[in-house]
Amino acid sequence: MELRNINTFLHVAELHSFSRAARELGYSQSAVSSQIALLEEELGVPLFDRVAKSVRLTDAGQTFLQYARTLLTTAQQAKAALQPTPEAHGTLRVAIADSLCSALMPPLLEQFHALCPRVEVSFITSNTQTMQDLLSSNRADLAYTFDLPLTNPSNRVFLDEPESCCFLAPAGHPLAGRNDLVLADLAGQEFLLTERGMSYREALEQLLAARQLALRPYLELGDAALLCRMVEQGLGLSFLPRYMVETCLTGRAVPLEVADCRIEMRRQLFCHKDKWITPQMEIFISLCGRQTAAGNSPIPAGSPQWGS
Repeated sequence: MELRNINTFLHVAELHSFSRAARELGYSQSAVSSQIALLEEELGVPLFDRVAKSVRLTDAGQTFLQYARTLLTTAQQAKAALQPTPEAHGTLRVAIADSLCSALMPPLLEQFHALCPRVEVSFITSNTQTMQDLLSSNRADLAYTFDLPLTNPSNRVFLDEPESCCFLAPAGHPLAGRNDLVLADLAGQEFLLTERGMSYREALEQLLAARQLALRPYLELGDAALLCRMVEQGLGLSFLPRYMVETCLTGRAVPLEVADCRIEMRRQLFCHKDKWITPQMEIFISLCGRQTAAGNSPIPAGSPQWGS
């Protein structure tokens, strides 16, 4: 059974026309008819009804259709698997949330550079809407965001993981170590918060407003890692992604468990649905997935080399 004939069968089935299939494939119409005739002879059944000028699949043709697709896909995958692996080179542009860049990228980048020494990486820290704009205008290859779930049909999503947030306090703070805290206990405290408009701050403020509460930030800052360090120095409380807290803690600050505050966001890695996936994009996506499977810890050594 020749793959060329199977490919021709699929084109005729999709286009409902021998002549249109011939034009798309660059064959003569007689060549298409001969290929279908050979396939029908080999299978022992007619695959098309040719009534007047219409071409429709027979019941047998309809049954064969799925097998034909599987056969052709498997053949293409086998061919691709036997090709030499291209060495990744060029650039990788990633639009990324600031907290993800600070907390998760340093160990991942070490692995990525070992696998792709010829790739120049550019991180663009931005909010989710800007990320979408960057992807749509092809000014970024991938977006890695921490936000509410995104359902944009223009996105091709590779990673979609739930992530919680938590309050962070200096280790010697009066609230540290208490297990009976509620949001009302925090309302009078001094806070260091991320800038307004950040996804998790907005979620927190909505939750507080529903309870007729508000926090009192005396500092607003876009750098989540710096906020962690300032909390450790005893300058106030903060509210941050839990992965940020777990990555940055050195023992001088502790997370607070607040019974009536359960805010969950999503960590999503995606690109535009029409974007061609480059080798360096594939490697970055794979490393992010492995990091997630390892619990956002540094990626284990011994990763398979790419293009070496």
